[in-house]
Amino acid sequence: MNKTLIETLIQYNQSSYYPFHMPGHKRNSTLPFPDALSIDITEIDGFDNLHHPKGLLKTRMEYASKLYHADNSYFLINGSTCGILSAISAVTHTGDTILIARNSHKSVYHAAYLNQLHLIYLYPESISNCEINGGISPEKLKQQLLNSPEIKAVFLTSPTYEGIVSDITTIAEIVHMFHIPLIIDEAHGAHFGFCDAFPQSAITQGADLVIQSLHKTLPALTQTALLHQKGNFVCKTRLEKFLSIYQTSSPSYLLMASIDYCLTILENGEKLMQEYANRLTITRKKLSTYTPISLETINKTKENAVFDVDNSKLLLSCKQSPISGKVLYQLLQNKYHLQCEMYMGSYVLAMTSCMDTEEGFSRLLSAIKEINQKSVPQIKSNLRHSNSFFQLQQFRLKTILSIAESEHYSSTQIPIEEAQDKISAEFIYLYPPGIPFVVPGECFSKEILQQILWYQTHGFEILGIEKGKLKIINLSL
Repeated sequence: MNKTLIETLIQYNQSSYYPFHMPGHKRNSTLPFPDALSIDITEIDGFDNLHHPKGLLKTRMEYASKLYHADNSYFLINGSTCGILSAISAVTHTGDTILIARNSHKSVYHAAYLNQLHLIYLYPESISNCEINGGISPEKLKQQLLNSPEIKAVFLTSPTYEGIVSDITTIAEIVHMFHIPLIIDEAHGAHFGFCDAFPQSAITQGADLVIQSLHKTLPALTQTALLHQKGNFVCKTRLEKFLSIYQTSSPSYLLMASIDYCLTILENGEKLMQEYANRLTITRKKLSTYTPISLETINKTKENAVFDVDNSKLLLSCKQSPISGKVLYQLLQNKYHLQCEMYMGSYVLAMTSCMDTEEGFSRLLSAIKEINQKSVPQIKSNLRHSNSFFQLQQFRLKTILSIAESEHYSSTQIPIEEAQDKISAEFIYLYPPGIPFVVPGECFSKEILQQILWYQTHGFEILGIEKGKLKIINLSL
């Protein structure tokens, strides 16, 4: 008989695997959170209603807004995805045009599909030496707004998956000059703003709507998030209308309790984050002395539009070694029982949080040191790094149809090798991080197909491809 999911989870929790990945509670059993079944209820007397909060939930959401310096804050139990869908729907109408960063999460594109929006892209700058995408240039954003007066809102991701923070203060000032709202996907930045060791939150830097995933970097259950609103560019009534649409009609009190529990921990947020930052500083300092696998250092320059960096993300670079990110990821997982968040061609991303222990950091340091001394010298062949960097600036695909328009056509599957100049009928992306590099309605270029083939050849999981074939739109029908 096959094991059940709960049996498998319990067995895994009892193993020696240490999590350098989300959720941010890091399966820390010392957290005094109640037994799940004991607090799993419905909307009974005395416990308020998330869709019409008048009592306890209203009070706790008001506390969240005070803690994060927002005008209004909302509990999200459908994750940041729900907040993104609600935010975009609240500030646009069917057929509108919205300016988005091309490195936006797939949920942004889903919102565009649902609202039949037209997308104009802002491309992040590149940090080629680190093989990651940088920030959004305020100057280029301003020029795009001047060029396209039909834009109704701006949506950016800051920080990125790798911790890159854009200049939100300047960007917000520019966006507001055009009398439109700025939405920031700050899913990876719920820990921002509590001490000087980490960047400030976008909600205090002029953004109108900010979405944060508590579970990514804080001690909260998976699927918990917050949506913050500030200023006068967003209609509160309209925002709440869409929250009631995208949130489940049976909100989990277990998840809401987890959000509230996280807020109580953040009452001492400055002390908690400073202690965490101190542990991080020690770890980062040691990792930066290791070689050839070492900690990647990201410089802040105008050219890469990096305004700030979230040091909680540990980018373990393999560029100077003969092994790839995938090999390092597998070594850490299989030999040292350290489960990291993700890998790319030349690096591994280890996510940390305030719940990481000194023991966990010590295990990571020991593992990297030993890999450098024992494993790296034994590996003579290597995975080519040169094609691993998905540089968004490089792949500016031609848009033939909007995402919504692409749904009106039939589709067929063809081999990847035959797809050049054909129109995609699917999103194509790596998960994580869930950022599409091909969107329905876009035309396949020779370069993007080469990138897809490279990822496929080297064992990356690509969503949107079925048995080596791509789904394309048939315009002739």
